[in-house]
Amino acid sequence: MHPLLRLIPVVLLSVFAAPAPAPADWTTYQGATSRAGVVADAPPFAGFQRRFSQRVDGEIYTQPLISGGRVYVATENNSVYAFTTSGALVFRRHLGAPVPGKDLPCGNINPSGITGTPVLAGGRLYVVAFLRAGPHHILFGLDPVSGRVVSRQRVDPANRITQQQRGALLADHGRIYIPFGGLFGDCGTYHGVVVSAAIVGGRTSIFSDPARKAGIWTPGGLSEEPDGNLLVATGNGSGPGNLGYINSVMRLSPGLVRQAYWAPSDWSSLSRSDTDIGSLEPLPLPDGRVFQAGKDGNGYLLPRGLGHIGGELFKAGICDSALGAPALSGSMVLVPCASSLVALRLSGDRFSVAWRRSGNASTPVIAGSAAIYISGDQLIAVGLAGGRQLASVNVGGGANSFPAPAGSGDLVVAPAGRSVIGFGGG
Repeated sequence: MHPLLRLIPVVLLSVFAAPAPAPADWTTYQGATSRAGVVADAPPFAGFQRRFSQRVDGEIYTQPLISGGRVYVATENNSVYAFTTSGALVFRRHLGAPVPGKDLPCGNINPSGITGTPVLAGGRLYVVAFLRAGPHHILFGLDPVSGRVVSRQRVDPANRITQQQRGALLADHGRIYIPFGGLFGDCGTYHGVVVSAAIVGGRTSIFSDPARKAGIWTPGGLSEEPDGNLLVATGNGSGPGNLGYINSVMRLSPGLVRQAYWAPSDWSSLSRSDTDIGSLEPLPLPDGRVFQAGKDGNGYLLPRGLGHIGGELFKAGICDSALGAPALSGSMVLVPCASSLVALRLSGDRFSVAWRRSGNASTPVIAGSAAIYISGDQLIAVGLAGGRQLASVNVGGGANSFPAPAGSGDLVVAPAGRSVIGFGGG
């Protein structure tokens, strides 16, 4: 066990059986460990019909999860909600007081509680809460039927005050992988960190980027390649030595051993201007290559070996600044940007812009022949083939940074500030 992490014993045993997830359930960020963002069983899109709208007790920065006929939502007030797919409340579990903004040296979330998207795995709902007492980060395992706490484990990195758990959790290899970055404002000392906690037995391991800062902060967190290896992207930072894996993409083994890396040739100047490569998580492609985009607005196609510094297969400008999480369907990659949603067509070792939809775009999901995303106070559906708008519906103001809808079947669930709204197809 890493000396900075200690296990807190399980205090409750569940007496309920969790429903087995269906293949099309949305049990993790973007619906899959690859973060492809595809609703597997979506029927042809026929419009938005509101099914429910529910207020919750705090801001929603996470993507909802959908499994076993329930919708799970986590808030910055450290509460986890379960609703039926028609919107009836099943349970609310409050995990403890969140950390007020005044208790932190910088940041733009107040209070700070559950920011990283939870994950359903092994009959449990796993979520990391930032608790005021300490403060400290706890990985909770909840029974998804009753909401009862069945396990808890401390997962603090070295400097828990300036390390933010914003990226989504990832479950595989019998472990929960938890990424950490810094607070908005880059104050204090922090590193890009991944904590790995065993689902059974609670043993932990940790990867820490050698550079100062270089946070793993994108809302998608880690992504997983077809062979089970993990990909992470980092932000700006400094030293030691030359690169130090600042503004880089890294491949990690399931045991968190670094295997390969890539960085753009201008990584140093990008770092000085706070232009993070790691504003999107890496998108693994089925053939072992990787797509990456960042705040510089460039897209990069990386080889299977990632390519080290400047070793990308192809690079091209695609937008002003890419932020959030991409989505992948066949040879098409959807990239959310500050002023547009951009569809790229992969062809050989290149890509080109297939279409562009103007207006701020959050993380898209692909439902059949439609791409669905939040822009301002609107939930928008556009045709995947050409970007033509199919439908738009107001979800109200107050959507937080990088809001991400989720889908299962004909259900689309959108976070909207302190509300969650469900829509069915027409």
